[in-house]
Amino acid sequence: MRLLQSQPDLHVVCAGAGSSELLSLARQLRPGLVIVGEGQLRDVEQLSRYNTVPALLYCEGHPLPGMLREASRWGVFDTIRPNLTTTEWGAEVLRKVRRVLPQVKARPTVFRAPVATIPGLSTGLVILGGSTGGTAAVEQLVRGLPATLAYSVLVAVHLPAAFLNSFIERLRRATTLPVVAGWPGTVLEPGCIVVAPGGRNLLVKPAANSPWQAWQTEFTPESGASGDEPSVDLLMRSAALTVGRNVVGVVLSGLGRDGTLGAEAIRQHGGTVLVQDEASSAVFSMPSSVIQHGWANAVLPLEQLPAAITKQAAFFDRLSPEKRLSRSFSARALQL
Repeated sequence: MRLLQSQPDLHVVCAGAGSSELLSLARQLRPGLVIVGEGQLRDVEQLSRYNTVPALLYCEGHPLPGMLREASRWGVFDTIRPNLTTTEWGAEVLRKVRRVLPQVKARPTVFRAPVATIPGLSTGLVILGGSTGGTAAVEQLVRGLPATLAYSVLVAVHLPAAFLNSFIERLRRATTLPVVAGWPGTVLEPGCIVVAPGGRNLLVKPAANSPWQAWQTEFTPESGASGDEPSVDLLMRSAALTVGRNVVGVVLSGLGRDGTLGAEAIRQHGGTVLVQDEASSAVFSMPSSVIQHGWANAVLPLEQLPAAITKQAAFFDRLSPEKRLSRSFSARALQL
């Protein structure tokens, strides 16, 4: 930011962290250029309804498919590339600001660090775990999930690896939500259902090379306490450790106790655990174990679980809007 402030023909205004401050300043000062992070795209969209302002978009990671196409409709004319050195970064900012200099000159520029929820990234996770009777339960459950679900859905059901593709096809026929297999590096997107392959244990980790609170899946050689693969415990525990309270764990029909330790981790990190009731379960062992250990927030018939998941996801989304601040962006801006 010092680099921009040092330019005699630019007047830089450093806005606060709230979206309302950016919109208020932009409407008041009528800037010639707004520099925003990916988290401010919705602010730019709102601003464009009143007055389209040229916007330069800072991308710490590679933009998601379709993001730039939408952004161009709201006045975003260019992006600052990711993975630049401090010197390269500063030079690129100046060069692209100068491209619109006739419009910027003698007018203030609002400069924003990227915060808030990013379009195209999940705001939380739903983990569906089951074993015997679990595939049928998952199939019925996903039928009731809305197309607007802001959380990613991960599925861990004890199945041989050879059944992965057929299970995915069954789920695709049951829902309009996208359904994919979870492999190393699979980015968790809102409303996408990610199925853990059989014979492997899947974890949730922060997305590689991303400054945002984005998440992806990875394999682990670690074995769960039950010895089942994919392990519900390991997946739930990793989700709780990585994401925190914006996790909804759902333990479905199944034999054994897999999911009990995972449910404990979710509750300890502020998340929610829902359990399928005995009447609708083919085998009640997994749900019963979670209940007996005191980790269930609610025990519900299978047909009521989709609405409960949707309500819980919406509640957390309203309660704690994620501020996905890029620390590397802030540090780099201060260096300039």
